[in-house]
Amino acid sequence: MAIGIALGIMYVEFWRDAGIELPEEITMETSTGENFVFADMEPKVRLLEFYYAKCPDVCPLTTQRMMHLKDQFTDEGIFGDKVEFISITIDPNEDTNEVIQQYMKQYGIQENNGWTFLRGSVEDTEKVAEPFRFQFKDNGTDFLTHTSYAYLLDENNELVEKFPMGQAFDKERVYDRVMRLVE
Repeated sequence: MAIGIALGIMYVEFWRDAGIELPEEITMETSTGENFVFADMEPKVRLLEFYYAKCPDVCPLTTQRMMHLKDQFTDEGIFGDKVEFISITIDPNEDTNEVIQQYMKQYGIQENNGWTFLRGSVEDTEKVAEPFRFQFKDNGTDFLTHTSYAYLLDENNELVEKFPMGQAFDKERVYDRVMRLVE
């Protein structure tokens, strides 16, 4: 029985996520209105975050911690060259390019410096989120319900590890894992 439980835990923690990758057939829009084609991405290690600008808790805290990571990777000389961040809004109807630009400004993030903020249709956002089992739902209020993970992808855009967002987002763990992938 103990072996069965152990195998079940291993499936949930490891095998279930094996082979998950970004879909290539999606095109979204950057905060400056340019097309971003997933199939055209250069091989890099990526940290993928789903967020929305009005989120009251995990999204802004995760973005803030990612800012600290960006600074660390910049100091290492790898941000933008070997490592990049992608943040995709899950509320494209409310998060216009102007709203996203304001969100970025709040954190001192500039577009095209290794951190790209994207928006697409709800349908395309769902297509990107689905392989990662990232779920989001508009309950008819100002707040969306959503899964709370950020995703580390290798140079082939395949999932390596997922990290809890918000207070549980461990910058040191993410940093160490990224550095192992780029070495």
